Amino acid sequence: MFKTVLVPVDVSMPEETQKVLAAAKTLTKPWGCKIHVVTVVPDVGMAIVGSYFDKEFETATHAKALEELQAAVAQAGLEAELHVLSGTAYDRILALSDQLKADLIILSAHSPELKDYLLGSNASRIVRHSRRSVLVLRD
Repeated sequence: MFKTVLVPVDVSMPEETQKVLAAAKTLTKPWGCKIHVVTVVPDVGMAIVGSYFDKEFETATHAKALEELQAAVAQAGLEAELHVLSGTAYDRILALSDQLKADLIILSAHSPELKDYLLGSNASRIVRHSRRSVLVLRD
């Protein structure tokens, strides 16, 4: 049914990451599809903010995120291609899903807080703006 599935995770939330990876493994097993797992590291924003960070900060941050992503995927027993991106999570996830021509995005969402209704969460923005099918997993 699906050939390419993208699974965004936040490696700073290991329990949630394991839940969505386990669900993705179970859901995609019958399809025999290619799985891509992505985590997005926030960028430092404005240039004035970035000037306070060491030049190796971004490289070190990406390396640490990749290490955590590899460990999470290994713990879940999932075969996947890994991606570590930087920027705004929903923008980078949507761009990667288009680049990969993903058939499905599987992601988790927390229970909305008041600020999410005012600003919108990453999950809601992905659902609203994605040209791909999106499956949102909740507790």
